[in-house]
Amino acid sequence: MSLTVPRLWVAAAVAAALALTLGHAARAANPSLYADYATNCTFAFVGDNGSAVSTVAPGTYQVVVDSPFAFGNGLASCEFIEFHLTGPGVNLATDLGSGDSEYEQHTVTFQPGATYTVQDDARAAQTRRTFTVATSGSPTAPPAPSGSSSSSSSSSKGGTASSDLVGSAIGPFRGALEAAVSKAGKVTLKKAKRSISTLKSGRYAIEVADGSKRAGFAVQQVKSSPTVVSSPNFEGTRTVTVNLTPGQWFFYSPSGTRHPFLVTR
Repeated sequence: MSLTVPRLWVAAAVAAALALTLGHAARAANPSLYADYATNCTFAFVGDNGSAVSTVAPGTYQVVVDSPFAFGNGLASCEFIEFHLTGPGVNLATDLGSGDSEYEQHTVTFQPGATYTVQDDARAAQTRRTFTVATSGSPTAPPAPSGSSSSSSSSSKGGTASSDLVGSAIGPFRGALEAAVSKAGKVTLKKAKRSISTLKSGRYAIEVADGSKRAGFAVQQVKSSPTVVSSPNFEGTRTVTVNLTPGQWFFYSPSGTRHPFLVTR
């Protein structure tokens, strides 16, 4: 799996991936835990609310491992990460495609009353931490941010209708963007059936039609964490309202090429 980033944009993305509360709350529809790597190859391990993970309810979660850019380009202090999550029933390890990728999402199930460990195996002393699982309860999906507007889409192949609002400085609603993921994993993003290169800042309803069982669709601003519109295991249609703020953005499948577009004021 490879995500390539032009060097001009990579150079701008030298800061750590931000674990902002609202950003994490909207990045995935299911309860999630995020290993947000910095360029020194250590990571923050946070939940949907942006707080460090210490205790979670038993059940199934998405574990998202991301870095500000693909470390294999030589601009980080390591060539690739060695993320490792272990505990009863879980042994998840990834190096993000030996440094060629910057994002992966995995599904894990945590058992009641158990203790789990996360670390980067190459930097265990600096990164090792543990968290516990409550003896009862169930995961809670992150709430939609206050002030979000509602829109929905129906799914034809097992997906769910969805409406989310992504972004903290809410801009005016600008209309719909049509996203598509082909069966082979090719992604496109259009407005009024025309390919985009520049958009005005504001809120857009991204309507994705995902025909792949292994790809997905995400948008990301430089130096920010990705917003997953359609996860790699999703097939169908859904709509997510995204607040696009001024700057350089990309749309992509986690297993494919990044496509840049600019958001202006």
